[in-house]
Amino acid sequence: MNINALASLVFLLFMGVLIFITIRGGFRKVNPEEQRREALATLAGKLNLKFSPNGDFDLAKKYSFLRWLRRGDIAYAYNIFSGNYSGFPVTVFDYTFAAGQYNYYWSAFVLKMKTTFPDMIISHENMESRLADELGKSHITFESEEFSRNFRVRCADRKFAYDVCHAQMMEYLLANKDLTIEINGPAAAVLFEDWLRPEKVEANLSRLVEIRKLLPEYLFTNT
Repeated sequence: MNINALASLVFLLFMGVLIFITIRGGFRKVNPEEQRREALATLAGKLNLKFSPNGDFDLAKKYSFLRWLRRGDIAYAYNIFSGNYSGFPVTVFDYTFAAGQYNYYWSAFVLKMKTTFPDMIISHENMESRLADELGKSHITFESEEFSRNFRVRCADRKFAYDVCHAQMMEYLLANKDLTIEINGPAAAVLFEDWLRPEKVEANLSRLVEIRKLLPEYLFTNT
């Protein structure tokens, strides 16, 4: 065999191995959940927040004072962000719970406050019926027909509800109709019936902070 033929054979063998590796790699299954977790971890570093992907039953119990997170037989948090964002202590996490034969997946953005507020939920008509019986209270109506048409507000303290849902807050919520909000005790939270999506986490954190900033300051001096 001459040198040219040998070189051609080596080249063909090399190309064959390369094609085999490429095809094999193409069939390697990509794990979307692993990719999401890695993207969340990267985002946490960017936001200077701590991150833990591990399941945490204690954290779910810690925030069980939020009615939206007080459901199901087995509940736990995972993909947990914690730290300070825009000067406020926040915790963000995926949340799953089992109810009967089904598993439900939510995500929660929680901001801690140095106060104690009554339980208040601002939700949507298609969601509020899930907790209506538990709260045992009819929703509160407001002068803004558009706001009352889009949101359901439930709170035992009607004055507190009116204090929170002032004109500027209602305007903000009407521009952010996907938000479900609960204020209770020392926390304000926005919740989504969806797992954490890396591309939306920072924007939702910013909206949580904006909700906090829209709370009248006299509420904090009178508690």
